[in-house]
Amino acid sequence: MIQRRCAMRLMTIKYPAWVCGAALFAAACAPQAVAPTANSAASVSPSAAASPGLAAAVDAQLGIAHRWYTVPDPLIREDPVVTATFNGDPGAGNPRLRLTPGGAEFPFTPSGGNIWHARIALAGLAPGSYSARLVQRVRSIGDVPSAQVAFILSQPEYVVWTLDFEGDASGDAEMANTAAIADGLRVPMSVFWNPRVWTTDQVSAERQDAMLAWTKARMGRGDEVALHLHMWTDYVRAVGLVPRTAPSWAGRGDGYDVPITAYPGNEQQAMIGYGVKLMLQHGLPTPTSFRAGGDMGDAATLRAVAASGFTADCTAVARDAPPIGRIPYPWTLPAGAQPYRPSSTDANATGDLPLLEAPTIGGNTYAFTAQSIQPQIRANLGLFAPAGAVAPERKAITVVSHPGTIGSSERAAVEALLGAFGPLRYDADAGPVRFVTLAQLATAYGR
Repeated sequence: MIQRRCAMRLMTIKYPAWVCGAALFAAACAPQAVAPTANSAASVSPSAAASPGLAAAVDAQLGIAHRWYTVPDPLIREDPVVTATFNGDPGAGNPRLRLTPGGAEFPFTPSGGNIWHARIALAGLAPGSYSARLVQRVRSIGDVPSAQVAFILSQPEYVVWTLDFEGDASGDAEMANTAAIADGLRVPMSVFWNPRVWTTDQVSAERQDAMLAWTKARMGRGDEVALHLHMWTDYVRAVGLVPRTAPSWAGRGDGYDVPITAYPGNEQQAMIGYGVKLMLQHGLPTPTSFRAGGDMGDAATLRAVAASGFTADCTAVARDAPPIGRIPYPWTLPAGAQPYRPSSTDANATGDLPLLEAPTIGGNTYAFTAQSIQPQIRANLGLFAPAGAVAPERKAITVVSHPGTIGSSERAAVEALLGAFGPLRYDADAGPVRFVTLAQLATAYGR
């Protein structure tokens, strides 16, 4: 469960202009056409219902932790808690919150002294803008509304930043740049480790140790460690299989550019299993997320990944993705394709595999600069709700980079790309966008 720690703020708080400016905030604050369903958590106790009421409504001041909330899913559920500070005892008035629109009610309960709390159950509410008004029963008058707070409920929008080790050496400076991006922007990483470094003499022991230490340090900061495989010939031999050098997307001859689909399903599973074994032997955790080299995969690949115990894969790309070489992508997914459970017989169709496929639709940052990546930024932002607006449906974007290539130019590009989501971020109380790992995304989309 991702937690947000925000100081309790009264509704007199002033929000930054870029969050609440009229041009951005209007969409979020517009009345919603879909009314929420009533929630059983809002029921009134019999004793409270029988109360004769107060002589007069008790003045109160209301506070709420933040303004943006998201529709609950298996990963995140954060129900708004409203704090009321009363100037007396409101108990006889059955104090409660009444939502507009919809009219659902949620009771206040005492928390000590004149402080009372009410929890708004979000399950069943439609995305939109809400006001929650304090209502108290007054004798001879009935329900009397008074103070109110407002909040916005949106479908969540997720961004996943994946980092592929390619099986060759990565330098300290590039890995330091990668970590600086994650820490500076407060973005978790899914680090896709490539165990080929332990089956070749092309990567020195010093580099192996440095890369492994960096990965373990990132794991200690909460980042995910996943598995990434290219079909290097020395790795394939280490598994005990006969390596292939064709087909290939670049004609290198060392197997790096041979798609995993060149091997039958049982051999794909053997290579995946051997990679997991090597990771465990070197103190890394059992990975639950996978990506095949070159974004090349098919139904046999996904069956092998699922059979190996993985819960998420991000090999897929949309059919309009730029080609990486002379082999066409095996994917026919539409632009902006969203996470899905793939078929065991067709990787491009939904089906019965116990695996979440999260297409890498956010692009590859390799060789981009802060200027050249701007079209990619615009395309990614175009998939999400505009700044200040409620997202009507849950969406996710997966981006890929490489810890071995992030020099100063690519670092600026990645910072521009990930930083562009700033005006939409949930942890800034600006919108519904959360940065998560691929494993967390699999939980969010869990059944």
